[in-house]
Amino acid sequence: LKVRRRDLAMALINRGVNLDPIGPWSKVGLVVYDSKVPIGATPEYMAGHYMLQLAAYQTFTWPLYAPVCMVFQGASSFMPCMALAPQPNETVVDMAAAPGGKTTYLAAIMRNTGFIFANELNKDRLKSVTANLSRMGVTNTAVCNYDGRELVKVLGPNSVDRVLLDAPCSGTGVVSKDPSVKTSKSAADIWRCAHLQKELLLAAIDLVDARSKL
Repeated sequence: LKVRRRDLAMALINRGVNLDPIGPWSKVGLVVYDSKVPIGATPEYMAGHYMLQLAAYQTFTWPLYAPVCMVFQGASSFMPCMALAPQPNETVVDMAAAPGGKTTYLAAIMRNTGFIFANELNKDRLKSVTANLSRMGVTNTAVCNYDGRELVKVLGPNSVDRVLLDAPCSGTGVVSKDPSVKTSKSAADIWRCAHLQKELLLAAIDLVDARSKL
């Protein structure tokens, strides 16, 4: 919303950041390989020129100087927003919004027009959503704190144009990187997660009509 990728890349390169465009499929993403400065404390970050997310399932000591791979808005986070393809002046729901990365990208795609409901069940995570929305200059979004399964009672059926649902997952997809998942998850855990995902998906379907997108 605040800067072009080329201008941001040049500013960060001048600060000693080694980066590249994330790929030909994205016009906004940057991947950072290493940095001479803490990438989460640059003036550009503070000014809301980019979101920052560590590559999935990696942990590092902060501030970050070491040569590691980082992604502004994890690469996988771009794709659901691109697939949803919200249009200017539409009404959109981000059903599980924290920490706000996808919400800010949706707002950018919509050019800060229309309206976004950024919903998050966990009250403790609402601060990160509101802070990121404010820092990034998002003005078309309201943050709310509901169980996603109850949103249709709040907003009404067939009330929005598009819904983005990043449903809670079991975490079993990272067994190769974190073998402890094999013993920390039971069959009951997997069943509960799958059941919750189904309930959230059904609620999301109720929020949109046949001409809408989920």
